[in-house]
Amino acid sequence: MGKDEYAYVLEYLPFGLQDSKDRKATAIVLTDSLGLLLVALKKDVKVEPGMKVYIGENKRDEVHHIIQRITPDKLNGNGLQMLTDKVHEIVSQNETNYMSIINRLGPINVRLHSLALIPGAGKKMVQKIIEERNKGEFKSYSDFDERVGFTSGIAKSIEARIEEELENKDKYKIFT
Repeated sequence: MGKDEYAYVLEYLPFGLQDSKDRKATAIVLTDSLGLLLVALKKDVKVEPGMKVYIGENKRDEVHHIIQRITPDKLNGNGLQMLTDKVHEIVSQNETNYMSIINRLGPINVRLHSLALIPGAGKKMVQKIIEERNKGEFKSYSDFDERVGFTSGIAKSIEARIEEELENKDKYKIFT
């Protein structure tokens, strides 16, 4: 997978993060590949939450440079809500991609399967997912939910797992 070209502004910080010594304008952005970044903005540039900004290698209009990867704990309440909304939007729009990941997930080691990292998937559920997947790949979220009997909905579980991965709660990453 190549570098991200665009990101969505989750939060605009006109004076940077609270603990920052440099009081210049920054923004917290979410990339299409679900990276959470702190970016420095160009002088006299203001951005709005939800705005799509270019972060690629060529000339950028709003972003001066990428400062670092960050975790969601740097976001305020509005930024956290925007993160949840954007993750939901990305998961909804990329159903084929996420089902492809689910169809390819395998064991991490002898005792742990990657599927067990998905919220709501215990040992019995992982066995059921593998059995159904062996009969044929899952085509959609609804196909998965119907065949496996996943009552909480796989899309919601994927969203929850992505948010856990962004918080670095677990050393294993399957979606970010």
